[in-house]
Amino acid sequence: MKSIWLNTIGSRVQDHTQAEKETLSILEQLDSARQEWINAQNYYDNVLDKDLIDHAAYLLKAAERKYIYLLKVAKEKGIRQHPF
Repeated sequence: MKSIWLNTIGSRVQDHTQAEKETLSILEQLDSARQEWINAQNYYDNVLDKDLIDHAAYLLKAAERKYIYLLKVAKEKGIRQHPF
């Protein structure tokens, strides 16, 4: 589910410039990475098989690092999230 700010930005302009397309792409990737991180946390919190605990921990750390990386990219490009 896309967040409200992403839907607002995405539907604002029909003919996006290259910079707007790049911004939208990064915002979509951020939204997706955030959801992956939440899903990984839920998986880690609910895993019952002791053989899968390491797998869950790996997925959680990987999802966290991906989200942090994309935040860094967005910051370097001057992209800011506006929830309203």
